[in-house]
Amino acid sequence: MEPTPDMFHAIMYPTAAFTPTLAPEPSPPSSPTPWEGSPLNPKNRIDSLTAVLAPTWRLDGGEMDGTRFFVTPSFALNRSPLRIDVHIPTPAEHAPEVRGILKSHAAMLVDGSSQLAHLPIAQLVLRILERWSSSHSNTTAQLAELYHGMPFGSRIVIDRICTDTEAIAVHLIPNYDVEQQWLSPDALQRMWSADVDCAAWWWPEERDLSCVQLQRQLHDAIALVTMAGHHGGDEPFVFKAATADCKFLYHELKLLLRMAPHANVVARPLYIVTKRCRFGGKVGVCGFVLRYYAAGTLQQTLATRSRGGGGSLALEEQFRWAREVTGALLHIRESPAGFYSDVKLNNIIMDERADGLHAVVVDFEQRGGWYSWSPPEVYYTEYLEHVASSPHVPEKTREKYTAVLRKWRPDWAPKSRSVRYWNPEFGFSVAWTSLTEPERERAMVFMLGKLLWCLFEGVGSINACVTPETFRDELSEQHFPEFRRTPEAMRACIRRYTSGAPEWEGRYPAIVRRGNKLFPRERYEKFGAAGCTAFEAQEAARQWWKQELADAERFLENRSSKCAEGLGGRSITALQDGRPLLKDVLRDVQGVEQEMLTSTQNRGIVN
Repeated sequence: MEPTPDMFHAIMYPTAAFTPTLAPEPSPPSSPTPWEGSPLNPKNRIDSLTAVLAPTWRLDGGEMDGTRFFVTPSFALNRSPLRIDVHIPTPAEHAPEVRGILKSHAAMLVDGSSQLAHLPIAQLVLRILERWSSSHSNTTAQLAELYHGMPFGSRIVIDRICTDTEAIAVHLIPNYDVEQQWLSPDALQRMWSADVDCAAWWWPEERDLSCVQLQRQLHDAIALVTMAGHHGGDEPFVFKAATADCKFLYHELKLLLRMAPHANVVARPLYIVTKRCRFGGKVGVCGFVLRYYAAGTLQQTLATRSRGGGGSLALEEQFRWAREVTGALLHIRESPAGFYSDVKLNNIIMDERADGLHAVVVDFEQRGGWYSWSPPEVYYTEYLEHVASSPHVPEKTREKYTAVLRKWRPDWAPKSRSVRYWNPEFGFSVAWTSLTEPERERAMVFMLGKLLWCLFEGVGSINACVTPETFRDELSEQHFPEFRRTPEAMRACIRRYTSGAPEWEGRYPAIVRRGNKLFPRERYEKFGAAGCTAFEAQEAARQWWKQELADAERFLENRSSKCAEGLGGRSITALQDGRPLLKDVLRDVQGVEQEMLTSTQNRGIVN
């Protein structure tokens, strides 16, 4: 089954239990294609997909569904980052004669600007923008003025993808919703002053967005910038902002300002960034500036080392990073944040210091993590919330799961991107905030256990299930919880930390990725790729998710009595109780490290 954005809801999310069977890709015609519609006919060809020699637009990245690209015109570089992204129709809406040529679905499979920029669909987008800006009714200077006059988070929309580029219209569309969500610095300080220890409170210097100079958009929420007026004006920084759901941005800002510094937790913001809204004139907090760590993520480090780049992965480094991440999580657990809900490899940034690379934990939005990293007691609730809030299931289905959730929590409401920030103590994740403090800590230990598995196995992904978030991960034949390289003493530890993982019961998701295609796991293992169809893949996913949702319902209905049935008929609570606390994990890691160091020294003495 080829990857398409339609698969998100039909295969990878719990909505798959209710999604109609996807229409198959049209088969090649048995008779010759008429000349009028033939790809050999010059009128059905795209003029060129090679890179423009003197481009005035630059592509920095894109979202995984292949419909949103982070593209910046030359006149916007070294100017305020307004987060004006380019949006195109979904691949299913592209003209049939160009889908294969453009590799419309391939944006799902690549990560990084260099890989994405070489895709035919990306080159077409850039050419469309070049044509649009050069033929715009206004001059370049006028277009730049129009562009910089847009509200933060506006859009450039390409209305269609076809061979006739002259028929493609481009629209610059203002979006006022993001700026309307912003709160002023005074409003945030008043809101937070009631629950903040004044002795620990520290409010950074405020800077207007005009002082922030865009260099590159690294991610949806992260831009590499320089700061006008900062000593060492070419020093790079990270500017974090949001184009939707500003409540998570504000919650992270509050936590970063309240937490005491720690060597392995991202430093407090250097600046708070404000902007005057285009509508109404309010000055709102639009983001904040952080230190930039140039050494990349732990995921990138493991992937590079596994390919032989940057030297082999030393056991000394593995134990150092394990200690540092565990110590950081323990610090967070004891801080006003209370818990960390998104442990994964690319939320660990590597800090290059004089004695080598060190681990730093980033991203404190507390919105929850990926299904592939989360423990059952978290993702079961998230499954039900996803279905109850999804427009991709029938209304009666949403009502059913809404009733299940409200029976447990009468105040539960469907997730909405338009909800404004209101200063909850522990963020907006119902799945996490509904846990007790000890349960939250043991949920953190579960995710840490998976990270330690990756770290000691030296792999950049757990490869346990296929989700939109993991689809761009490097493929590996090894998947959690198979041990090959982890020290023997750490294996038993990791098994305890990840108690409750269905993989220990031999239960894996119904879909497996091989190359850039998805297959039903059971049939693939029996018959190989040739024995699998797209219909069988979707049907396998449907049955898997039906069972997952049934388990989730049973868990939630019995949550208050602490006797929810889970995998293998065992109690979820019992599975979680098998996990230690973070201080025990740190003691384990230090103890195994010391034992191995002593053993190595003794062998050296004997030799």
